[in-house]
Amino acid sequence: MKCSITECKSKAEQPVKIGLKETRNLCKYHYNLFKNRDEKYPPNFSKASEFKEKIN
Repeated sequence: MKCSITECKSKAEQPVKIGLKETRNLCKYHYNLFKNRDEKYPPNFSKASEFKEKIN
């Protein structure tokens, strides 16, 4: 069985219930994204001068 995400060609690992009626088969990568969807990540700020030095 294939992952339900259109662009993904990986094998489905886990069926996930979305909403009341819909069930999707997700690969390992998309399942992890779905599972961690509510986590909050702190922003990582850096100075523009430090960023410019990394590019050059």
